[in-house]
Amino acid sequence: KELTKKVLVSEGVPMPKGISLKKGHKIEYVPYPCVVKPCCGGSSVGVSIANNEEEFRAAVEEAFRYEDNILVEEYVKGREFSVAVLDGEALPVIEIEPLEGFYDYKNKYNGATKETCPANLPADVAQKMQRWAVKACQAVGIETCGRVDMLLNEDEDIFCLEINTLLGMTETSLIPQEAKVLGIDYPTLCEKLIKVSMKKYPTQDFTL
Repeated sequence: KELTKKVLVSEGVPMPKGISLKKGHKIEYVPYPCVVKPCCGGSSVGVSIANNEEEFRAAVEEAFRYEDNILVEEYVKGREFSVAVLDGEALPVIEIEPLEGFYDYKNKYNGATKETCPANLPADVAQKMQRWAVKACQAVGIETCGRVDMLLNEDEDIFCLEINTLLGMTETSLIPQEAKVLGIDYPTLCEKLIKVSMKKYPTQDFTL
């Protein structure tokens, strides 16, 4: 996440402000609320929202349980979305609405989240999200498939959070839902992912 942030910010992709923090180092000033998360891993494991110094200390301790390098970012209040990019093209935007709290590990896997695709957004906002998703994937060299998570605040400012390259691929995962809106069923999506991946090996004979 730290390296992704450095690349995307340098390419002009909007992201929440933040800094990296190594174990043993201290931050002189922390604006609350803030988000604390490990630099690696997935499924929002180790991610916390801190509203004061006590919560911040606990959040840092929790994040350092998983690795020695973490991120501290400004908290952006807004709606959460995700956009998959397949073979250089953005799929429809999906909105993610936890029934309570934020989109943490518990809400991701216990069904306590409403997912709407296509998202209920003005066309120009949805298209802007799709453009940022494509640019983000291009910036880090993703050629096959990636999914960019985003936030939209009340002023309709877009913030890219991170890029997922190991996507959930059950039939109810986010990218199959996005593909379904375009009339691409689950088996066809799986075949397309394989074909796109094989573009890197044009001289090889792969028999499926």
